Amino acid sequence: MKFKHIFFASLFAAIIFSGCDKISQPLVSEQQNGVLPHTSPTYRDSSATSGPASYLQYKVLLEDCMGHLCSNCPPAVYAGDALIAASNPLSSHIVLIEENMGHYADVTTIQGLPDSAFSKDYSCVAGNAWLTQFNITLFPWGMVDRSNAPNNLFVIYSNWQDTVQQLVTNNPTPSVTINIHDSCWVPQRIIGATFQVTFQKAFPANNNYLLEAVIIQDSIYDWQADGNSNDNNFLHREVLRGAFDVNGKGYPIPQSVSSTVNGTWTAFKTYDFLKGEDGKAAGWNMAHCYIVAFVYGSSSNAKAPDQVLQAEMIKVE
Repeated sequence: MKFKHIFFASLFAAIIFSGCDKISQPLVSEQQNGVLPHTSPTYRDSSATSGPASYLQYKVLLEDCMGHLCSNCPPAVYAGDALIAASNPLSSHIVLIEENMGHYADVTTIQGLPDSAFSKDYSCVAGNAWLTQFNITLFPWGMVDRSNAPNNLFVIYSNWQDTVQQLVTNNPTPSVTINIHDSCWVPQRIIGATFQVTFQKAFPANNNYLLEAVIIQDSIYDWQADGNSNDNNFLHREVLRGAFDVNGKGYPIPQSVSSTVNGTWTAFKTYDFLKGEDGKAAGWNMAHCYIVAFVYGSSSNAKAPDQVLQAEMIKVE
């Protein structure tokens, strides 16, 4: 991607720009996990407005639950890689997250291997919270739009493509859209992101929905148990690193928005790569990081608890 240097008058101008469709007075929620610099951002990126990656296209959230000590997990990683490959017609409909969690993600020392083996912790607060919330005990299974919760929540990797295909077929257009605009201050390692959520149809007023926003990092080469061996140069894709809200519970969307056709809610959030995950974020490669956002139903929704309605992803820089 070619980067653009962006200069604009103020942060408010960025927020207004992000909400310039047909919405005159969008609801705005602001939260800062890091203080924004007073200088102009170094880079800016936005959700695609046209083409296969457009935010107006329905997208499925695919979560690969795994860990570097899970010797059965590599086939699932390969299945995920095949799904997001450009040659796959479904790739533009998929937002993939590799979620390292549980004891399989523990840092450990293995006799006969160098000290660097399995020495990095790729788990995060949000991932471990989801481990408990969804009682994830099956590896390398995954969640596809967190559908059918709490029963039949998990899908074996060999069925991911068919499950995604069925969801895409059943959802020719998204019921919710997420338009993201982000700005990146590289020297200070801080990003600011505006999330504009629009409900294309009205949902029952007694159902609650939330927006979750996380940071993922692509192309991490590190140790991975693989069958009866250990691979010291395994390619980990789209690894969950942390959440804007830290604990992965998401930000509540007002019912007045979700129960209204074209109801729109705009939220501005920041992420500090020096302080995130108790300082672990300082070692992340920002050039390989993306923002993933998804809208999902609360556990109190009678019809589809926890189900993801739409996902979106843009590059940090």
